[in-house]
Amino acid sequence: MKSQLVGEVPVLTDLEARVVLKELIEKYLKGKDPEYDRLIEIVRNPSRQVPIRGVLVDIRRYNEVQYSQQELELVDALLYMYG
Repeated sequence: MKSQLVGEVPVLTDLEARVVLKELIEKYLKGKDPEYDRLIEIVRNPSRQVPIRGVLVDIRRYNEVQYSQQELELVDALLYMYG
């Protein structure tokens, strides 16, 4: 993924951001959140608004999360874009 950095926050295209969010959903919510399939469907649909805050709430609800530094930077970028 070739994204630029603004400060410490990577600048992502909409497609890149959706891929990152889908990967976070798969990593942290697959098999745990009953809304998993619906969230993946929403993120894959470019005409739908990205539910970043809802996804982050669900991740905290179903996991004790210790994000990696890279994941934290990507979450910051997603919040900047959609949040």
